[in-house]
Amino acid sequence: MTEWEGRGLTRRQAITRGFAGAAFVCSFRFDKLARVAGGRKSAAAIIASANGPFDPFLVDVPRPPVKLPVKRTATHDIYEIVMKQATANILPGLQTPITGFDGIFPGPTIQATRGRKVRVTQVNRSGRSMVVHLHGGVTEQASDGHPMDIIPDGTQRDYDYASVQRGGQLWYHDHSHGEVALTLYAGMAGMYTIRDPAEDELALPQGDYDVPLMITDRSFNADGSFRYQLDLDMGFHGDTILINGAVAPRMKVEQRLYRLRFLNASNARSYNLTLGNNRQMIQIAGDGGLLTQPMRRTLIPIYPAERVEIVVDFRQFGVGSKVVLHNQGGEATTQTMMRFDVVKGGAEEARVPKLLAEPESLPPVNAQRNFVLGFRSSGGAQWQINGQGYDMDRVDAMPRLGTTELWTFDNQSPHPHPMHTHLAHFQIQSIDGRPPSIAEASWKDVVAVQPGAKVVVRPYFDYFTGLFPFHCHTAEHGDNNMMGQMQVTV
Repeated sequence: MTEWEGRGLTRRQAITRGFAGAAFVCSFRFDKLARVAGGRKSAAAIIASANGPFDPFLVDVPRPPVKLPVKRTATHDIYEIVMKQATANILPGLQTPITGFDGIFPGPTIQATRGRKVRVTQVNRSGRSMVVHLHGGVTEQASDGHPMDIIPDGTQRDYDYASVQRGGQLWYHDHSHGEVALTLYAGMAGMYTIRDPAEDELALPQGDYDVPLMITDRSFNADGSFRYQLDLDMGFHGDTILINGAVAPRMKVEQRLYRLRFLNASNARSYNLTLGNNRQMIQIAGDGGLLTQPMRRTLIPIYPAERVEIVVDFRQFGVGSKVVLHNQGGEATTQTMMRFDVVKGGAEEARVPKLLAEPESLPPVNAQRNFVLGFRSSGGAQWQINGQGYDMDRVDAMPRLGTTELWTFDNQSPHPHPMHTHLAHFQIQSIDGRPPSIAEASWKDVVAVQPGAKVVVRPYFDYFTGLFPFHCHTAEHGDNNMMGQMQVTV
């Protein structure tokens, strides 16, 4: 079990003493992942600020290895991943203890193909119980990664993924009940791409020009270990931004089109992506795959667990140009994210078509439901949905298979909540009464509900029946009971 030592409080005491406006600094020990350190400024913070003795952009952006199947059959690709403790080379001259899939951070990338089933055997040698959730997957209940479906340490579990959905950028992470904030922070996250053969006809950038980029934020102790600050109110916000596990990396590019698949795998921090001096980016996809048509944007927000796919045309920059990706509005050490170095020209073969995907017709709306997002600060503080904390024995909604519903998320708290539905992707219908933009109207599984806002979404309950959670993906909020359950029935 995780051991909490913040100001002498146990984890339960920290929760029950209230959280509004409070941040508990926890020199926690997650299987020896972090050690107590003084109040020194972290080396990573110095690097990212570019005001200290270290310069940013000294390392190339890492590309997590693509996992190879251990076996292929006529219908299945079969993988094996070992969850274990290890160390990562993040800061110069220091080793950072992590817990990761295959002992790396980020974990290996799985590339699946629509129509080919996938089985992943997750072997748990991490020293604690784990649960693996394929975020964004249309997955049967037994393999969805329900928070209570644990893999005890020293055992393993097979996860079967049907690959029935459209192509898109998914990811996988631990989903242990009440522990996601710590396991995600420790490094338990990896990318999972579903390739759709229908996309090949679009001639979008492929191969080396199709790049997954995982965004996370961290703080560090002086010895290089992760430092975690428990904030039950806003959620954890670190002082350093990592891209694919590297601080302020650079990426060498040619003068051609690149497809950049961004994932926000941070506990709680959202980002506003801007490129150079407000250069245009072309968004082509979101959580659930391709948009119906591309959308040109100079600022792209991305909230925890959201995915955004953009195409950048580096032909607009001369050879030798250095183009910085910024987080607009972030603190001083979290504004600079990475740099693209244009190193040579290139013969362009890719393009961005005007039509990316045909709009899909949906079955009629079968029911409407309201979910009020708030918190209780007395009598045991907790985040709540409709005035209730998570109860594994309670079912909060019973949608029918093959139907759609209208769900209204009504945020009556002072913080945004990125609400995530397992199994069912949805389409946003309105945000405080206004219609969604092209990007917002795409298939999604996470929607940011701002303070005081009402967001109406239309989930489609397709393919599988069973019990599935929905929750806030600010990890500290979901851990502290902002979660419900739906039972999809026939």
